[in-house]
Amino acid sequence: MLLETTYAGNVGHHLIREPNINQPTFAQLQANQALPSAQRPATNSILPYKGFTGISYYMSDSNSNYNALQVRASRRRGNALFTINYTWSHALADSPGNFNSQNDAIEWADRHFNYGPTNYDRRHLFVVTYTYRLPFMAKAKGLMHGAFGGWELSGVGRIQTGQYLTPVGSNYIPGTRRAEYIGGVVASDSPMVNKWFNTKAFANAPAAALGNAGVGIIEGPGWQNWDISLRKVFTIREGWALRIQADTFNLANHPNFNNPDVNTVNSTFGAISGSQPARNIQFGARFTF
Repeated sequence: MLLETTYAGNVGHHLIREPNINQPTFAQLQANQALPSAQRPATNSILPYKGFTGISYYMSDSNSNYNALQVRASRRRGNALFTINYTWSHALADSPGNFNSQNDAIEWADRHFNYGPTNYDRRHLFVVTYTYRLPFMAKAKGLMHGAFGGWELSGVGRIQTGQYLTPVGSNYIPGTRRAEYIGGVVASDSPMVNKWFNTKAFANAPAAALGNAGVGIIEGPGWQNWDISLRKVFTIREGWALRIQADTFNLANHPNFNNPDVNTVNSTFGAISGSQPARNIQFGARFTF
């Protein structure tokens, strides 16, 4: 048996991001919107680089940090072998992930404004892998052992918390902005598919503001999955073997939902419209000679 407890941490500087640099500032958009509609120029006319649409520009100025407690337990001898891993971590950055810096965000140049949980941040993660040699008929002889002995059960289990999401929603002024946080508890006491979080805590960003909802203020659905495999190798003669295997994916048929809609403009705001695959079972056989 082995038990290992570790602190892991890292800090990254000069990481790559790819914002769209051909966007007006929010102040320019406000000034443009304040003009009478008859005098208001098209948004394209106030772009920094006129004549172009979006310009994705590689920049090496992003920063990140990661801190984690990692616990690992394993058993390496006997009929039951397993490895159990648990991670309690937090990953923060001023861009959600490499090559992704909220390309449509108006204030792309303000890295501090975009600082928060990354799109790969999962606060809790539990993973177990195991193999169990069934002792049933293990010491039997002849046909009984050939038919009923030597079976193995193995699998992988994974439980993790959800992704941290940022609500968006704007009107009047073009562009994607954060939603406005009105107040109240964001997480729902009893999250449902049609209302995963408290939608009344958010509204469209006002015309004169960027929206004050924090980065990653909404926690998406978690993940729970158990994959199990049962197999046995039948020795037919020297050099000939038949392997029989049955695999079950998502054995518990646990619903693993996709992320909810976080755009306040949409009628489906707060609702989940899809999920990952349900239970799946497959059988296989392989003959080697």
